[in-house]
Amino acid sequence: MARWQPRGYRYPELRVLAPLLPDGRPIKRVSPDKYLDLYAGALASRWQDVKKTVSWLKKVDAALCCWCNPERQKGYEKLFCHTILIGFLLEEAGVPVVYLDGREKPVWDEADRARFLKILRAEVLKRQ
Repeated sequence: MARWQPRGYRYPELRVLAPLLPDGRPIKRVSPDKYLDLYAGALASRWQDVKKTVSWLKKVDAALCCWCNPERQKGYEKLFCHTILIGFLLEEAGVPVVYLDGREKPVWDEADRARFLKILRAEVLKRQ
């Protein structure tokens, strides 16, 4: 499964996990800190579908593919990619996650992981 696929690839998409704001616009041109906040809010805005997708991912073997890499992300020494945040969410739900190709060195650290999950929980509760 992949987002922003290079020409010629046609893997299925999990659009519900895409870095899209509630109005459908992509999250872009913001700092990693702001991105984390916006993405948590975006996931919370479609939480029922996100929850179903995470439950499904717990039952299947899946690879979430992304073509982000440190070389493409000038200005950031470490990887700035939303699939890392998806990994945080999946790990929290008990899904084993293996990070490859720079994802073991994200711009986000353990404190950011905790903040992302805290914001997500708070946003979900606020919307219920």
